[in-house]
Amino acid sequence: MVEKRKIQKTGSSSYIVTLPKDWIDSMGLKSGDYVLIYEHEGKLIITPPKLEAGMLTGEIRVLKPIENDQVFRILVAMYLSGYSSITVTFDKNIPELAKRISELKNHARIKLAGIEVVDETYNSVMMKILLDLKELPLIRATRRLHLIVNNMLLDALKAFYTKDTGLAEAVLQRDDEADRFHFMIVRQLALALLDIRIMNELGISNPVEAINYRILARNLERIADHAVNIAKRTYHRPDDCVLCKETYDIGLRINSLFNKAMDGLYRLSRQQSEEVIFEAQEIIKTIDNMLFNKILVGDISDQEKIVLTMVFDSLRRITRYSSGIAEATLNIRASKSSVIEIK
Repeated sequence: MVEKRKIQKTGSSSYIVTLPKDWIDSMGLKSGDYVLIYEHEGKLIITPPKLEAGMLTGEIRVLKPIENDQVFRILVAMYLSGYSSITVTFDKNIPELAKRISELKNHARIKLAGIEVVDETYNSVMMKILLDLKELPLIRATRRLHLIVNNMLLDALKAFYTKDTGLAEAVLQRDDEADRFHFMIVRQLALALLDIRIMNELGISNPVEAINYRILARNLERIADHAVNIAKRTYHRPDDCVLCKETYDIGLRINSLFNKAMDGLYRLSRQQSEEVIFEAQEIIKTIDNMLFNKILVGDISDQEKIVLTMVFDSLRRITRYSSGIAEATLNIRASKSSVIEIK
């Protein structure tokens, strides 16, 4: 609903405008209460104090015995949605409550940055998220996630090429760290959409930019997942792998493409992003040629064919996610500037 309100002058230098009664009533406000007013890109945004992002509280009520994974997924959803306090309460008749709560706390500490248990009973646990956005702003968190994912991918490729199961295991263990930063970035972006002040603190100029950073974070997390997939193939790779060296070389080329896409993001370079999109198309052709002309019809073992087909599926997806990062960079560039010169 859009209402037109007349600006009135009071005193020598102040102006007033009345607020709709229906909105006042729905927010539970009364005469004498305070509201928060933010200026953002030529607009004034009025927010009741109780709707500040830092004050959101949520509760998960588990009314029947279910897998803890389901409870954790809802906990993650609330974390990502910007809740600062989350209470999980189990029905008293659910068996093994102590074990369930202990597993939930441990899983949350591993996967969710800044979460702390502040209260606990025999059938409930209260967690608060104590993250300071100023300590790790958006671009620094993104760079950190990029570094983690890049190292995971390089180590996964090397582990597969050399059949180093110890290095492969290290890649699998680092996936939790990648998830932590991914979840933290998504939470930051959710808070930015809930609170204009946080959007400004994160250096985001508008909601469109926030949406594209969400795409970037998701693509980084998916690349990490496929690095894990490649590392897992190390355990099933035959000792005599005819095409593993060629696979490794293509993987390094894709890793370079990924880093070029991220560098284009940091620079907000249209030209560099366009180059990534073009190079990604060429790499996809190389992958298809490798699959159809060498792997599937090659004189190699069935085991090698199966494993390499799985590896190249991950490499194809990483290539496309890298191209997606470049496309998101173009979107961010467009959202920040109404005039873009193509030279």
